Amino acid sequence: MSIRVSKPAVNLREKLSEIDIPTTGSHGSQLMKSVDASESFSLVKAGRKNMIINGACSINQRNGGSSVTIPNATGGTYQLDRWAVNEATDGTVSVNMDGDPPNYPHTGVGQFQKAMQVACSGTDTSLASTQNLHFFQNIEGYNTVHLEWGTSKAKSVTLSFWVKTNNKGVYAVGLENNGTDRCCIREFHHDGSHTWQKFSLTYPGCPDGTWLKTNGCGIRVRFCLASGNQYDDGVDGQWVSSDELTAGRQTNFMTSTSNRFFITGVQLEEGTVATPFEHRFYAEELALCQRYYYKTDAIANGSGYRTWSHPFNNNSNSRRASIRHPVQMRTTPDILNIVHDEDTGADQTSGDALYVSDQVWTFRRETTNTDAGYARIERWTASAEL
Repeated sequence: MSIRVSKPAVNLREKLSEIDIPTTGSHGSQLMKSVDASESFSLVKAGRKNMIINGACSINQRNGGSSVTIPNATGGTYQLDRWAVNEATDGTVSVNMDGDPPNYPHTGVGQFQKAMQVACSGTDTSLASTQNLHFFQNIEGYNTVHLEWGTSKAKSVTLSFWVKTNNKGVYAVGLENNGTDRCCIREFHHDGSHTWQKFSLTYPGCPDGTWLKTNGCGIRVRFCLASGNQYDDGVDGQWVSSDELTAGRQTNFMTSTSNRFFITGVQLEEGTVATPFEHRFYAEELALCQRYYYKTDAIANGSGYRTWSHPFNNNSNSRRASIRHPVQMRTTPDILNIVHDEDTGADQTSGDALYVSDQVWTFRRETTNTDAGYARIERWTASAEL
């Protein structure tokens, strides 16, 4: 006797789709549940993310490793590329690119080779209401458009960085617009142990105000080291409609010439999570800096000089050279610190930049010697800082 057993057909494809694939960690679960590539990309934070340029403090075209003293430089004096220091107290500070981070690889800061050091070189223990010390970076508006600030869709951002200081206390970091009428302050506390500590601060997106979206200042990031009470009406984690540096608890870094403040690994990115620092190739980081500032230096034996020998506009007394910037600059730059020469030693009666744009500039020299074989520019500086 035979027995026939029957059972309904099984759709293997459907059963496989029902299997609960194991994941590790909540983030892995979120990725598995993402509905499309766009959501997965948002969760991973792939691609370019750091809006800060020279966040690793590794480029200093102006001064190299030299220290520069800044006395009462109200308005901001650029030191390391893209970083300006506003020293508006009765004291002074010195600023330099320091090679300190490699000494502490066990903390995680060993991934960086350089830091910016601010040292108090002249004290001010009693700050007047408007006196302050802060350093900042102006982020170009083209690089902040995706945040949609000034609208109801404004996105949050997270700022992360490493700090070492021997001056214990609360410090403030603010984000503000170019019009200085929208500002959000976040505070952090360093224990003054003179060891590297990492901080992450999240800022809500700003839903109103005017935020530039072209080549002007889209967002200003300001690290405060000292401030009088004129700028202490900020509210930690909230946007206010005024120009503030602190939320009222800022320590005074200017109380001792022993005080030191080091910073590196600065990253500002969309979202509420501080992801690992985005390391860019050195040449790429330099090119990003050169959009705002670059300089050339004379090289031994004339190599690298810009030379020219042909008459300009049929005038045998004129010589000119057209020089292309290494990258397209943010705007038409100021051409400064021009050093020039002629091989005959002819009398040079006048000289000017005939034409300047964000891509090229032309320099002309007039001479009284029509037989001059050539002239040359040995060095110059181009600045298009925000």
